[in-house]
Amino acid sequence: MAGIVPFGTFDLYRASVPVYPISSFMLIHYLNHIARKSLYTFRSVMDVDDNEFAYLEYKLLVLPRSGVLTTIIISLILTVLYVASTPYLLSLMQTHLAIAVVECIIYFFAFSIMGIYFYHNLWQLRTVREIHNHIKHIDLFNRTPLYAFSNLSSRTGISLLVMSYFGIVTDPATFTNIALINVTIAASIIAVLCFLLPLQGIYRRIVAEKRRTLASVNQRFGTMMSQFEDITDDQHSTDIVEYHQMLANLSTTRNTIEQIPTLPWENSTLFGFISVFLIPFLARLAFSFLLTLFI
Repeated sequence: MAGIVPFGTFDLYRASVPVYPISSFMLIHYLNHIARKSLYTFRSVMDVDDNEFAYLEYKLLVLPRSGVLTTIIISLILTVLYVASTPYLLSLMQTHLAIAVVECIIYFFAFSIMGIYFYHNLWQLRTVREIHNHIKHIDLFNRTPLYAFSNLSSRTGISLLVMSYFGIVTDPATFTNIALINVTIAASIIAVLCFLLPLQGIYRRIVAEKRRTLASVNQRFGTMMSQFEDITDDQHSTDIVEYHQMLANLSTTRNTIEQIPTLPWENSTLFGFISVFLIPFLARLAFSFLLTLFI
């Protein structure tokens, strides 16, 4: 309408702007689905009644009104700063004020929904750490419930990475603008932290339980070794074979416990996150390799 871009021209950057608020809505809905599923998987190891569980589920899925309002206010301030530092919008206001106002409103809407998406992630992962405090027992031989929220934290990190990669593809200034480069690096670091930090509590509980179990088995092993040495001094004892078998069983148990992993996620979960994280680096290598072949 302003005539800045010829009619019928597809502008990738401008066309990408509405994708951010729409995808933010979709990701919030998707992550809430994963969060609810993870919570019900974790339910079997929680020490809460039905009312407490319902409250934790509500807290996991619903954002506080005050936090959302604060996020919108911050988004408004960021929009004003963005407009004030964008020459294109400032010049557009002088020539086509109505179009500039509409564009500023669209940016404010996009920043607000994206801000709520980021706030949603922080609030949800913070709640995960609180939920982990309600665990009643660590069963080292039934670790599926203990891994429940690693799926949520991993996909939260992946969603941030995908959002960042979309910006790299659609914004031509990504590799020339220092600010955008820093934002991209920061987004990658935050994605890794979103995956790891919420799982620290359950990781410490698994490690503590493994140490406690090993200490108990080692104590029993030491006691039985002393008894075994006593009966071996008695050449007429008939318990030597039985004690020897019991010691062998305890040794097998100890080796089994020592081999139990303490990291609070399945190998496939970690592999999936690392694969997405490495996509831009692998794509860059592949692109460089193709250039050497055809140029």
